[in-house]
Amino acid sequence: MPHPWDTGDLERNWQGYFIPSTGVLRNRVGATTLPALRDAENDLVEARVIELREAPDLLGDRSYDLAYLRVIHRQLFQDVYDWAGDVRTVGIEKGDESFCPPGSISQPMDHVAAEISRLEQLKAVTEADLARTVAYLYDYANFAHPFREGNGRSTREFFDLLLSERGAGLDWNKTDLAELHSACHAARAQSDLGGLIAMFAKILDADPAYDF
Repeated sequence: MPHPWDTGDLERNWQGYFIPSTGVLRNRVGATTLPALRDAENDLVEARVIELREAPDLLGDRSYDLAYLRVIHRQLFQDVYDWAGDVRTVGIEKGDESFCPPGSISQPMDHVAAEISRLEQLKAVTEADLARTVAYLYDYANFAHPFREGNGRSTREFFDLLLSERGAGLDWNKTDLAELHSACHAARAQSDLGGLIAMFAKILDADPAYDF
């Protein structure tokens, strides 16, 4: 029997992600309200991030492609959603911003993976070009938005892992979701990477999240 979010019908898929007659995503923690799901998700994902920071080899080969981002998502959200690590089956919009259609998600991530490989996991990028390069790649990964929920946290961990390859890190405490979302929106809606470049220039540091 197919999952209720993978029926072949987009409208049924959309409804299938939710507990019937609620606005709450189906979940593995028994949460039936948005605050309860949010609190459980935050706690469980934080525990899985800590586990991953201590043992990054849990993810297997560091390929920095869609498959790798899926493994990251599965690691972080395995306790919360049955579809952790699975590419979404529905379109997603936020305000006037639309993300990649579900059938095309591999395309922007293939470009990200190719650029990362070309740049030798960013080791070939000069310090002066690093913020711009990360902003460019982050914009593509954000457009892909592969998952029904949890894209932001998975993508941030993806870039924490990537930057650790060159002994760099990202101090996310120096920004907030409002700045990040605004910068991502400008990049998509206006083709303006300026906000993302400025944000990454501010939060890039020499303290990698992972020790390889």
